[in-house]
Amino acid sequence: MSESEKTKAQLVIVTGLVVLYFVFKSRYPYFLIGAAAVGVISIAIPVGGNLIVKIWYKIAEVLGAINGRILLSIVFFIVLVPVAIMSKIGKKNPLSLKRENKKSVFIDRNHKYTSKDLEQVW
Repeated sequence: MSESEKTKAQLVIVTGLVVLYFVFKSRYPYFLIGAAAVGVISIAIPVGGNLIVKIWYKIAEVLGAINGRILLSIVFFIVLVPVAIMSKIGKKNPLSLKRENKKSVFIDRNHKYTSKDLEQVW
């Protein structure tokens, strides 16, 4: 990671803490104190600022992994499970994969192909 990217990340952290301070007004002055602390550490002790950025990216990585699983679970249970239940209720054999007193799952069409069948295949 380049120095400019580290500086941008430090600035984002400080700006985010200042914005949180103004959002929650004076109830939580800790956000402003935290912003000042991160800013001073980043300027005065570059190694400390780099450590803050590493911790920030590690937290973001963990949250990204958790959020991905949560979002995929929500999509699965809200979208796919109801569709599967409705499919089970509606048709007994929608893909004709089960043998119903047949030797094979293939269907005999008894169709003679002509040149017209191959004109617009798709």
